[in-house]
Amino acid sequence: MKGIQPATVAPPKAATVIPLQGKAKRPASAKPTPRGVANWARKNWIAASAIAFVLMPLLVVTFYLGLLASDRFSVEVKLAVRSQETPAVDALGVFSSFGGGGGTASDSYILIDYLLGRGMVEEMTRTVDVRRMYSDSSVDWISRLDATRPIEEIVEYWQKMVTASFEPATGIVRIEVTAYDREETVKLANAVVAAADGLVNRLSAESRHDALKAATTELERAEQRQRLIRAAMRKFREQEQIADPIRRAGAQQEMIEKAKGELQRIETELQTARGFMKDDAPSIVVLKNQRAAMLKQIDELQKEVGVEGSASGEAGKAGGRRAVASMLATYEELEAERQFAEKAYLSALASLERARYDADRKQRFLAVFEKPGTPEEAKYPRTLRDITVAFLAFGLLWGLGVFIVFGIREHT
Repeated sequence: MKGIQPATVAPPKAATVIPLQGKAKRPASAKPTPRGVANWARKNWIAASAIAFVLMPLLVVTFYLGLLASDRFSVEVKLAVRSQETPAVDALGVFSSFGGGGGTASDSYILIDYLLGRGMVEEMTRTVDVRRMYSDSSVDWISRLDATRPIEEIVEYWQKMVTASFEPATGIVRIEVTAYDREETVKLANAVVAAADGLVNRLSAESRHDALKAATTELERAEQRQRLIRAAMRKFREQEQIADPIRRAGAQQEMIEKAKGELQRIETELQTARGFMKDDAPSIVVLKNQRAAMLKQIDELQKEVGVEGSASGEAGKAGGRRAVASMLATYEELEAERQFAEKAYLSALASLERARYDADRKQRFLAVFEKPGTPEEAKYPRTLRDITVAFLAFGLLWGLGVFIVFGIREHT
């Protein structure tokens, strides 16, 4: 009886208990259903969003950088734009100095813009097959250049592969050229340096040509001005019928002084003669006549020197010529203009000779003091740094999103 009792009691319990338990737990080995995953995501949405927006993108970035990204080699070049020393310019030649030796900083900025612009890409396409270099099948499909794209997109791709910067304090231009092959990177860097040197040479040649042209124009202008002044001087001498008004004024002033001296002598003799002769004495009458004639002569000389002559009066009878003072003022103005025109002409001539001398040599040249060298290892991608940056970026965006969701829930 004791051996039969467990067999008669235990099975009914199992048969009656199993159907009545409708909410029995799922065995551990059973697979979760999509409905169960959705329920878990709703209850643990923060962890689910972290997996979706941080972990999964980070895994994709890590997979790409670690397994798919092509190695990119880098070559750095350091150079500077230098100018020839130019001689000092005198005070009068300031206005006629062209194409000075300054402006290397502006040339450096022009060089950088050229290196990163469309002109550089087109020149590199003629010397180095840039499209083939960056669109090779060995390059991963994300970093690879689509050679069929328009030139604007190729320029954008070029600006990612080549960087340039300028340090105003030292005047150094730093150029970094990157490519996916070691030898092609060095070849491309040498082509970039050659193109930069060609640009600087063109700028120097244009500057020399402009300086020579401007100096020639200034010299022609100075010659024309000098011819006009000489013509005015010749016309003045023909009208006044005198070669040197200054000498004439000096001679007339000397005549006045002599006449005054003679008048003073006559006055002295007249006063002496009146002491013992009557006024109607022949000697006194002669002295009076001499004094009157001398006064008239002095008056005419003074009028000729300082007063305009007229058609009437004694000065008019002498020819009605212009007073020496007025004529001398006009002559001094013409003489001052002639001297200035002559100095300007000499300065323009010196500037032309200097421009011709500078035209035979470079005013700007490219000094490369760190030439392209063959890299030993790839510089890009920087896997650890890029993964860290990606993690921080994804984490920041995810945290901002969670903060916004909590804010919305708080307000609703």
